[in-house]
Amino acid sequence: MNRPISIAAETPVLQNRLARTLASLPLSFRAGGQSEASWTVLVAGDDDWVTRATLAVQAGSRAVIVADPGMTDPDAVIALSDCAEKAGATVQLAERYAGDPTLLRHRDDLIQHLAATSTILINQVDDIVTPERVTLDMARTVRVLGHSLCVTHRWQTAHAVMIRGTVGDKLFEGVATEGSAGQGQRLDALGFGRTLRLSLRGDGSARPSDLRIANAKGERKLPDVFESVDRAAWQRALIAIESGQSNGDALRQFADDVAMIRSL
Repeated sequence: MNRPISIAAETPVLQNRLARTLASLPLSFRAGGQSEASWTVLVAGDDDWVTRATLAVQAGSRAVIVADPGMTDPDAVIALSDCAEKAGATVQLAERYAGDPTLLRHRDDLIQHLAATSTILINQVDDIVTPERVTLDMARTVRVLGHSLCVTHRWQTAHAVMIRGTVGDKLFEGVATEGSAGQGQRLDALGFGRTLRLSLRGDGSARPSDLRIANAKGERKLPDVFESVDRAAWQRALIAIESGQSNGDALRQFADDVAMIRSL
């Protein structure tokens, strides 16, 4: 590119988050100011993030990164996807579990082995546990693995949320508990003679998550990926900008997952 792409963040908290990421990003990126017409924007995924992302695209942003996107109106997400495609912009979701770089790097290998399993179990520990938040986290991880989650039952206790449903022809059960230690998400996919064990860190650091596949030949640990969710999202944005391609499929899949949760 002729000059670095400038990046701006919409809040002071995100500015600090962006500063840490920019320190390790290539020279293709630099911090920008609000007077620039072509900046890319980092927006928070809380409240009405879809509206803010849409306004950024309409204002001329070539890329929008949504940090930790939460529940929202699925129709608005589809409208954002259409708006970004029309403008030739890209919207990337920096999700703490579904955006895990190790998970994304080995996605094809995991999908292949997942086909031989019959049960998917997810255990998640977080500082805040709400039914919609943890259901979205789990649905998004399952989505990376090539499937959509269908929730049939959900229960909430004082400090936990329990979910039961199906993933295609597989049984799904998830438990999220509230806690300050050992936070993260663990997925176990069980089948006759085959097991997948995925331990996703979800802390935003560049420490690699632990992904393992076991069968009759033994256990295989997938190669580590030392990368953060934010860095991976910005790299995807750079590729999309340089290629001039805008694809809203990821947003439409996010809308499908949100619509499923909204229907419960």
